[in-house]
Amino acid sequence: IVFGDWSSDVCSSDLRLRGLIDAREIIIFGAIMDSRSGAVIEMMQDTGFDAVLIDREHTALGTETVLEHIRLARVMDFPVMVRAADHSYHEINRLLDQAPDGVFVPRIRSREEAEAIVRTVKYPPEGIRGLGASTCPAAKYMGWDSPGAMVDYWQRNLVVGIQIETAEALADLDGILSVPGLDVAVVGNDDLSIGMGILGEFESEEYIQAVRKVIAACNRHGVVPGIACGDPAKVRFWVDEGMRVFWYAADICLMWSAARQGMDALRSALGAE
Repeated sequence: IVFGDWSSDVCSSDLRLRGLIDAREIIIFGAIMDSRSGAVIEMMQDTGFDAVLIDREHTALGTETVLEHIRLARVMDFPVMVRAADHSYHEINRLLDQAPDGVFVPRIRSREEAEAIVRTVKYPPEGIRGLGASTCPAAKYMGWDSPGAMVDYWQRNLVVGIQIETAEALADLDGILSVPGLDVAVVGNDDLSIGMGILGEFESEEYIQAVRKVIAACNRHGVVPGIACGDPAKVRFWVDEGMRVFWYAADICLMWSAARQGMDALRSALGAE
């Protein structure tokens, strides 16, 4: 695509992610929290993840790195979302201009915050998102018949996710999850448990019942429920409970785990030597 030219060719990764969300299919995300190399994108796609999540909230990844990861994911036709660092317009708008298939926003506390997020990710008249019609990756790398076609496409297909991980959100699930324009709500275990005063007690009945309330509220309002979960047995448990989206493994955790397993195996093989 020549800079400033408009064509109708679009990458299908965003359509595939939107289709999975709308069909409420199980989606397994791998998270990028530490890797600057695009090899992590190749690894996650090759090993069978359904999509990749680039994290900005709990990492030091800069905008340039995020852009390059998104660009490679799009070339590989691999669905990609980004978790924003915060709720601000300049953070979310900058990330969306890099053309991910969707965005997650952490630490929602109220219906008003959820409404503000939807306004931020939508172009006028539905929202306040700024338009770089031929300059940012969301425009020039995708290909459109017109700027209006681009706006219409993103209005319909951008996946909007939030995190339920505060005591305030747990107390107003229906108010938050009934906001029009939300697609996914992911439970953040660490923050939710500390907000409930039971840090790390993920097996407790109190915590399990709280997560069940999130699932039920999501179902009432047509939002896809998800959870951060790195244990296959627990993923199975939460699938049976109705969860559909899973943040399953982060790059640095996978590397650490594989290195430990490899060294344990080597030390065992060497024995006394």
